[in-house]
Amino acid sequence: MELLSKITKSIRDESIASETMAATRKLKGGYDLAVKIIAVCFSLFYLYTTFFGLISQESHIGIYVLGTFALSFMLYKARKGSPGDRASFIDILIIIGMIILTAYYIKEYPTLADRIGGGTALRDVVFGWFLILVSLEAARRVVGKAVPLIGIVLLFYAYFGPYFPLGLGHSGFSLSRIAESLFLSPEGIFGMIANTFASYILIFVIFGSFMEVSGAGKVFVDLAYAITGKYTGGPGLASVITSASFGTISGSSVANVVVDGVFTIPLMKRLGYPPHFAGAVEAAASTGGQYMPPIMGAAAFLLAEFSGTPYIEVIKISAIPACLYFLSVAVIIYLEAVKRGLQGMPASELPQMKELAREIHLLFPIPILIVLLAFDITPFIAAFYTICATVILSWFRKDTRMTPKKIFEALVSGARSSLSVGATVGVIGIVMGATNLTGLANYFQQFIIYLSGGHLLLLILLLIVAGIFIGMGLPTTPSYVMLVILGVPALIKIGVPPLTAHLVAFWISVQSGVTPPVALASWAAAAIAQSDPWKTSWTSVKLASWIYLMPFLFIYTSILNIGWNINFFLTVFCCIVALVAWAAALEGHLFKKTSLFERVCLFISALGLLYEGLITDLIGLFLLAMVIVIQKISLFKARKVAFQGDV
Repeated sequence: MELLSKITKSIRDESIASETMAATRKLKGGYDLAVKIIAVCFSLFYLYTTFFGLISQESHIGIYVLGTFALSFMLYKARKGSPGDRASFIDILIIIGMIILTAYYIKEYPTLADRIGGGTALRDVVFGWFLILVSLEAARRVVGKAVPLIGIVLLFYAYFGPYFPLGLGHSGFSLSRIAESLFLSPEGIFGMIANTFASYILIFVIFGSFMEVSGAGKVFVDLAYAITGKYTGGPGLASVITSASFGTISGSSVANVVVDGVFTIPLMKRLGYPPHFAGAVEAAASTGGQYMPPIMGAAAFLLAEFSGTPYIEVIKISAIPACLYFLSVAVIIYLEAVKRGLQGMPASELPQMKELAREIHLLFPIPILIVLLAFDITPFIAAFYTICATVILSWFRKDTRMTPKKIFEALVSGARSSLSVGATVGVIGIVMGATNLTGLANYFQQFIIYLSGGHLLLLILLLIVAGIFIGMGLPTTPSYVMLVILGVPALIKIGVPPLTAHLVAFWISVQSGVTPPVALASWAAAAIAQSDPWKTSWTSVKLASWIYLMPFLFIYTSILNIGWNINFFLTVFCCIVALVAWAAALEGHLFKKTSLFERVCLFISALGLLYEGLITDLIGLFLLAMVIVIQKISLFKARKVAFQGDV
């Protein structure tokens, strides 16, 4: 247990540090300016190609990988002893090597496809292994050791295939065949993953940076407090609203915690929330930010690509589940506040709506983006127009105006922020390429179906457990890709629709942020709250518990069948009532402290309402109503006794 604790703590500390950019160099002078110019050119190039069209497919992918890796090696140290204000000589050599490799890839692209499977050229092998090693190192520097470790394991598996037991064995592949496949094939490093990152993810990260630099992030926070601050549990409820809003422009649970938590957590503590609960509120709310349309984080774009679903459809079907998740967190927060007798903030400390009205125009880009997507504008074009709208809207008032300096900052910030996801592009390409080369996905599909005995319920439980282990120290995007490889084919084979299967994997891939032993969002929040990390993590699990229920709802209810029909509305209504019963059961408090009998009834009520069927719904409603009546009668009697005592 002590060894496990040390390992998980090491992974947590390193992953949190990387996600909060603690490993970046502190650049100065001319080198700092050079990096900023490269970052601006990187952002501008993809803004240009987004609007005017691709120069070529190979340039689109190659320049993205080159720019991402170059910035990663310029901004991140190799180790503690590396130069802190500039790239080392080795880093410069690696960047030069990547420039040569990219130029070669673009120039030779028309003939590359014909080479696969034939005689392997020595230069392709050299370039291939150079690209593989650079991909592993870039990921190690930016997101820690866990991501490249997975890539290394799969490289070993591809080479030492004949020596693996338990049906995992295969004929094995030579070093030249591995390099050729990962370098040249569409499933490799310069393949579909890199194309998706370059086409969708980067432009939306740039959009998020423009929103932040424009001041929209501050407006989100102030508006949330103005709406909820005066009510019971106000700061906690504000955290939910802020994280849901900020989640539209951020794809990282830890980033959400760091940005929002420095405001929300101290306020919650000051108003009486225990430190561990304040941290858990922020962790649970920030984790849900990745579910909230219209952006939903980087993995959502891969979800659309993998499932062959238009992104607007992904947004449509994700909106209700995301709202239900945040509502479930809000109800638990409210019941905790009621249980502890916590009041809202004084009106004098809250932002005034009149003042907020002067900056409310900064939030308009979000509805503009949604409208553009609703009119079937492609996501990257919609993001481009919305970036332009963000700048134009900021000019409505002098004190919010985005000057050339702020636009420059947004372009730099967009390129730098993209590295937290982009630096994994090479390793994800290695994972995809090696899995395709060895047939590993087919093996795991058969294996996981065998373990579950073909039972869908058990298969989902196995995937949730797998998601906890796969997500230990991994960002959401590589975690989702691993679940796609290992679990989605099994779900599809036993009859789950492809989009539903991918949504199940997506929701499961996010939950590791709050699930011990490596709960990155919870530990980041605990650091801000100065609370016990383990206690904060387990409280986060309670607050975010709807995550574990949602995959079952995707498959066993009509929650994804959006339409103006009675079944869909009945399902949503039952879910809303169920989450109230579920929250009360977890908190042990409804109108007052619940007895054991009442708590059991509330759990059964929630599960009955979540299981579609008239009889189970009626049983669930009856049990909830019974607990409400029992508690109301008990409170009435207590007040009557107290009144008689006063008399």
